[in-house]
Amino acid sequence: MRSRDAYWKQANRALLVKALAELCYEQALVAEPLSEGRYSVSLASGVKYHFHAWLTIWDWLLIEAESIEREHHGQRAPAEDAAQFFIDAAGDLEATPSTLGNLLHELANTLVADVALLEKREGLRAETLAQLSDEQLQCLLDGHPKAMVNKGRIGWGAREFNLYATESAQGVRLLWLAVRRALAVSGNSQAWDWQQLLAESLSEGQCQLLDTVRREKGIDWQAFLPLPVHPWQWQRHIRQHYARHISCGDLVLLGAFGDEYLPQVSLRTLSNLSRPQALHIKLPLTVLNTSCFRGIPGKYMRCGPILSAWMQRLCERDTTLRARGTGILQEVAGLHVPHVHHEQIAGTPYRFRELLGVTWRQSPAGLCVQGERHLLMAALLQRDSRGNSVAVALIEASGLSVQAWLAQLFDATVVPLYHLLSRYGVGLVAHSQNLTLVFRDNRVVRVLLKDFQGDLRLAQGDFPDRGDLPSEVEAVLDQLPPSHIVHDLFTGHFVTVLRYLSAQMAVEIGLCELDFYAVLAQVLRRYQKSVVTKAPQMAERFQQFNLFRQRFERVCINRVRLRQGYGDSAERPVPIVGGDLHNPLWLAEQQQPGQIQLQPETLSSEEASL
Repeated sequence: MRSRDAYWKQANRALLVKALAELCYEQALVAEPLSEGRYSVSLASGVKYHFHAWLTIWDWLLIEAESIEREHHGQRAPAEDAAQFFIDAAGDLEATPSTLGNLLHELANTLVADVALLEKREGLRAETLAQLSDEQLQCLLDGHPKAMVNKGRIGWGAREFNLYATESAQGVRLLWLAVRRALAVSGNSQAWDWQQLLAESLSEGQCQLLDTVRREKGIDWQAFLPLPVHPWQWQRHIRQHYARHISCGDLVLLGAFGDEYLPQVSLRTLSNLSRPQALHIKLPLTVLNTSCFRGIPGKYMRCGPILSAWMQRLCERDTTLRARGTGILQEVAGLHVPHVHHEQIAGTPYRFRELLGVTWRQSPAGLCVQGERHLLMAALLQRDSRGNSVAVALIEASGLSVQAWLAQLFDATVVPLYHLLSRYGVGLVAHSQNLTLVFRDNRVVRVLLKDFQGDLRLAQGDFPDRGDLPSEVEAVLDQLPPSHIVHDLFTGHFVTVLRYLSAQMAVEIGLCELDFYAVLAQVLRRYQKSVVTKAPQMAERFQQFNLFRQRFERVCINRVRLRQGYGDSAERPVPIVGGDLHNPLWLAEQQQPGQIQLQPETLSSEEASL
């Protein structure tokens, strides 16, 4: 076992790699090439950072962590202090002292979590990680690769980290409240009533205990609804902000009951520790993490179950989606308790409007059949201490060629996302934590989609095929021009997920990036051909949502925090657009037209018959 200091230096170097690479990609900093594979970043402070790197197809640097050196007053030394880098670069990043101070707060929390993960994964090879259950592996993941300080968790300290953080892998027992129905905004599918939701989260004995307490406190379920709350959220926020409702008996604490729940990598979504097939519970946690406070907006509560049920019906009736087994992790119920005072203030900080609520969502374990297993797509990017990835471990265990395995991955994930966008004008921000992959024999066979609260938007225009979308749902969802919403797939998935996967495979197994995107291009072209053959009018849609255009806008998320700072706002942060990118799909088709041949076994049964 290495020393804690060794882990600390490794975590700092890894964060330096991410910060330098992402800030250069977002054009906040400029990396000057010195010689082949050698770069330098000169800062306004007079400090320079030197490193070896490879420029990927995305105009993004893949930096060798051990090569980074800091030059100050002509003296060079290994760079092992991520906080010092941000201090050095503050002028270039246009960060105010207040912003820089808060960023260093997030940085410190992230580094502590990263060190804990390095210690936990020590000795675990990629082959072992790849065979862990989804729930186990989520507690070992590094998290969003694009966000520089992705475990900032402002609002939590060491105690909360040890009790409630994903890396702790500790079960959390929820508190249960009774909330007067008149106060709540709620919605539930016809298949789930509130008593069933209670029974899903509590064993029969625990249900009886809760019922005894409920009767002792004079609670009648005809007038109240059950509401789980995270114990930290109750202590830190609810007792104070909702004191008025508590004092008059409209909000009643019943106590801690039921099974323990394991925090997933998203922090606020919890899976049942003893019964993985039980519904997941998503709860507000008013901590600042990966750019925003992790609350639950109340506007989706009534329509969430209706929307996810509509999405599931779409997957069942649509030939393209049904052929691929595309499914939905349905939000079967939601409940939100608006704050009586903050709701009256136009422009109040959004975190005060997202304090108390819950979403119950299907567990992927409950949708897998014999011989199947599920993993979050984020798991593919995880590497072991030798730098080997879960993705390559799965490929090697599958018995397929790299190209055939990737073709199945793309056919199961990218094609459904593109089909939803081009046929129905439905965009999903498909980052790696919103996609659950279902495997059979280590091969991806289908995808389960989730998280429609703010991550599902509609394209403006005439889309007759979504004509049965309930009006109350359409009224709540954001609607954007097609040129904007195409970024839900291009930026939300290609940039945010595939950018890292293609680079990892190039480094680990020597797969040329152009070959990687040539496979993706051929899968998409094959899909387009099969659709246009049956519905020629779709050719115009494919031009409207053109994934093959030469250049795309560069969307930046880290610069938002640096520019906006840490002050309260009425809305969640909006990304910044930088200079254009060359589209890897266009590049692949230009340089390697038709060179990658997909094997017949990579075709869906529907398309193999064409």
